Amino acid sequence: MAITRWDPFRLPSLFDEYFESANSRGLKIRETDKDIIVEAVVAGVPAKDVEVHIEDGVLTIKAETQKEDKESRASYQYYYTTALSGGAWDKADADIENGVVTVTIPKQESARPRKITVKEKKSE
Repeated sequence: MAITRWDPFRLPSLFDEYFESANSRGLKIRETDKDIIVEAVVAGVPAKDVEVHIEDGVLTIKAETQKEDKESRASYQYYYTTALSGGAWDKADADIENGVVTVTIPKQESARPRKITVKEKKSE
């Protein structure tokens, strides 16, 4: 369970904890100085069956496949969605390795951290 800021005007829901954990299971979001990196588990799904879309700052990852042989049948489905900000969406890149799809989104220059020098104001 994540630590959240208390909001006196919002009543807690019994479903908050469930949806929070269900939505974040298998999805990891981290940032570097230059990129937003999203990793999503899509075990059992080949790259050709993984779709990644970014529209208006909302990232959607959908992966779905079925495997069937003489003895068994397996179906794999994954669906992730998350809202992000500060990314250069048109420069995003995605790859898959060991059942994890990694989406790398470069940060816009304005969203990158920078140090601001504080100057002392001279009084007259």
